[in-house]
Amino acid sequence: MKPYQPNSERWLSFSREAQMRHIAAELTRATNAGARGQVELEQEAMERSLILVNASLADPKWIDKKVLYRLRDALAALYAKHLDPALSRYIAEVLLATTA
Repeated sequence: MKPYQPNSERWLSFSREAQMRHIAAELTRATNAGARGQVELEQEAMERSLILVNASLADPKWIDKKVLYRLRDALAALYAKHLDPALSRYIAEVLLATTA
């Protein structure tokens, strides 16, 4: 299977809020898959969320990238340690709350 890669031009056309909603959606997918015991789908969704954070880091709209770096660090720790799915749910909720 070909690794996931977002369309750069399309991704850059999204607002910062829309980008965060897309990342939150992947985290929600990971949470739901983890709750169902679908480890492979959970891992794939976590990988996509990290890829999308990296795509946002390349976006010049993000002048202060500190929040993105912190998010990436948290997601990487979550991905590497396979922690409780409730943590990814919480991160997704925080992302959605900051875009409202």
